[in-house]
Order: sequence, then C-alpha cells, then structure tokens
Amino acid sequence: MMVVRHYTALLISTISLTAPISCHAFFSSGAQHKQFKTSLHNNIDLSSFCAEASIQQINQIPQSDNILSSARGWMEHIEQRDGPKYGVGAYTVLRCDATQQPDMNCEWKIWGEKFHMDRLSSSFQTLTTNLFGATESAGSFYGGGITSMSGMGSSVHTESMFTDSIEETQHVMTMLLEQATKSVCANAYNSPDEGSLTHTLMLTILWTPSSSQQSIPLVRGHAAFATIAPEPTTSNNIDNESHLSLPTPITACVAIPNQLTPESLSILPRRHGMNLNLQRQVGSSASAKVSSWCRIRRPLEDPNRYKPPGVGEVILVRKPETERGTNIMTYSNENFIDTLELLEGLISNLFVVYKDGTVRTAPVGLVLPGYARHLIIQELNERGMKVDSSNPPTIQDMRDGLWSEVFVTSAIRLVVPVERIIMPATGANVNPLILWEAPNDEYRATRMIQSAMYQRGCRQATVKNVVTSI
Repeated sequence: MMVVRHYTALLISTISLTAPISCHAFFSSGAQHKQFKTSLHNNIDLSSFCAEASIQQINQIPQSDNILSSARGWMEHIEQRDGPKYGVGAYTVLRCDATQQPDMNCEWKIWGEKFHMDRLSSSFQTLTTNLFGATESAGSFYGGGITSMSGMGSSVHTESMFTDSIEETQHVMTMLLEQATKSVCANAYNSPDEGSLTHTLMLTILWTPSSSQQSIPLVRGHAAFATIAPEPTTSNNIDNESHLSLPTPITACVAIPNQLTPESLSILPRRHGMNLNLQRQVGSSASAKVSSWCRIRRPLEDPNRYKPPGVGEVILVRKPETERGTNIMTYSNENFIDTLELLEGLISNLFVVYKDGTVRTAPVGLVLPGYARHLIIQELNERGMKVDSSNPPTIQDMRDGLWSEVFVTSAIRLVVPVERIIMPATGANVNPLILWEAPNDEYRATRMIQSAMYQRGCRQATVKNVVTSI
C-alpha cells in the first residue's frame, strides 16, 4: 500500500529586499517528485516575507498575520485549528548558522541534526502512544529495528518508517534553507559594506499525527532569523576569556508562589508529576518535546506574578523523592522552599556551578535534554571536570552558600548567565524575594563553558552549501 505523506514549510524572513527573486521547492514522496515555483516581485519586501508550502502548493502568507510570524504562535494556531489529537505534535528547534560565500551562496552549519531527529522521533512516539495507545499508534510500522533515544522512551520504530519521516523532514529543511539563503544573499547585495556576517536561523520542525494514519507524522517546518548577541570569538586557547561576548545576564524566577495556598498552586501547569503537578499535558513525559507546552506554560509567563519586566526565564521545581506524599500545606513557607529541586527553564536547561568545581544539571527523565546541554556535558566529561547530571541542584545548597555560578542553555542563545534568582511577589509582598545573587560579574566558568561548547557545536555541525541567485 502506498503511503502518501504531506509536509509543510513556513519561512519568516527578517531581511529586506527590493530586487525580484524566484523561489524553487522540490519535494519527494516515494516515487513521486514534484517541483513548485513562485516569483516574488519588486513590491515584496522580505522583511515581511512569509511563505507556506505543501506537497500540493506553495503560498505566500502576509507578515501582518502576527500569529504565524513566530514558531510558537504558528504551533498554537495549528493546535487550535486541528484540535488536541491532531493539532498537537512533537517538535524540535535547530540552530542553523549561515555565512555568505562568494557567488551568491551560503555555507550553513546545522547544529545537532542527528540529535534533533532522534529526539523528534522519540517525542512523536511518546505523543502518539499516549494519545492513541501503543497498538494504534504503533500499527504495523513500529515493530523493531531502531531503538529510540536513550532516556527518552523504550519503544522502537521500524527502520523504513524512521527513514521516511526523517527524509521528508530533510526536504522541508532544504526548502527553508534555500529560501533563507535568498534572503541572506539579497541582504548582502543591498548592504555590501556588511561583509561576510553570520546569520542565525531558528528552524522549527513539527510532526503531528495524521487523522488517517496516526503513526505517520505530517511534517511541517517554520523558520525565522534570530536576533541574538554576537557569538564568542574562536581562539586556539579556548580558556582565554578575554575574547568572549556573553549575552546579558538574566534574572530567573522559580515557579512557585511566595505564599503557599491552594489558589496560588492551582495555576501551575502540569509538568513534572509531583504534588505541584508541573507536568506537560497530552500525556507526554518531561523528556518529550511536545507543542502543547507552548500554550500550557502561559500561566508561568504572567507578568504580574512570575515573569515581570526584567525576568528572563522561569525555573521549574519539584519536591525531592524523599519528600513525596507529604502534604505541602503542612510545611512552613520557608521550609518548603528549601526542600525544592531546580529542574529547568520554560525553554532552557539549567546548570549550576558549585564552589568545589562541580557542574550540576537535572537528569534526563526529569527535564527535556537540549542539544546545548548535550554539548556541554560532552565537553566537560572530555576535560575531566566534575559533572553531576544525576541530581538536580537544590535550593538548600543555594542557602548553604555552595553555588558559584548559574547559567541556562538553549539551542539558539546557547549559554546565558543568570545573575539573580527570585521568588515572585504575591500577597502582601510587594517586591520579589531574592533567593540568590551572583557573587560577582566575572562568570569565569560560564565563559569558559560557552566558548568550549560553541567550538564543539561548530565542529560537529552538519555543513550544507546552498547556491542561489537574485
């Protein structure tokens, strides 16, 4: 039986262009091959360019549609339109760095492509198993052959299905990179004085279940150029901190109210399977990257409670295993806070550098393991540094003065130092409660880790040259 798959790609460009360009997209499904072509004329400014493509057609989407202009809004729109069963999907976000080359082409460095494909596949399997049940989601396609990513599920995919889905994803990625290359080259054409700049593309891939065959994902893609701080300057001596440019340090807020009441706890989304009920919806584990989290986390972004101006990330917490089953209302507020383990941010992994040199982060199974986290653990292990990825950092350790530095990581921003951790202001407390502040602004370990991780990521990236013309 022939399986017909559909996949969609969406591109948001932030670079302006007045010259006409021609866009080509090539798609393949089994023995079927189709070619689509569209022209963008002089009156189209690529600062407002947005296009959507599927196996049937390619369409321009107006930038005035604010919902689709961000990957998050795009995924929330799909969930709202298609419902919780077929609108929620597994997704991943890849960092793609473009450096313009002579003759109107770009060299793209795609960070962690295999890592992202493995996690995407594992997340999709977790999602469909929880939505439709093991038998229905697996069907005749998941019978054995490829084991899912370690720590992210124990089921298996057949090799043919795994390959087909990733092949289609790569088609979507290629089309998005081709379109993005036109934007980069057009920007260089219009601004020749900028030279060979590196542009970072945030490329989001979404797999949603098909209503006709739940085990076969509908593949969609979304891409936008990211606005981020300059990258670290590479050097033969990666311990030389003078060449680094860290992002501006942020303040992080822990995701628990300052006053423990049933009302204040009830707004926290389900995520980590504890009495605080911080677990992701749609039956997925913390290790599955599922698009419904874009919507579910909104209560924790409330500017009046958890994320006021100046707060850059919200940190999810849990009670330790030894405290499970204890009624949280029997604690005093301060004692309860001291028992908490810090897990991860809403869109980042959390690392704490201890004064004894240990770098600690929460284990796989409790958090979504990001690619930046993966690179850092690899690098620190190779250097023989003390890494603890089995035990989450604790607030008690913070209170005891054991912390030296804190930073968060993500695929796009890589490493961001944390200068302060607070509790939200609630009830009679007008101001947030400061739990921890960095002892100084040197961030010496964070700088070293950022530089080493960035260079490792560049070395391991998939290099793809894309040629275009304008």
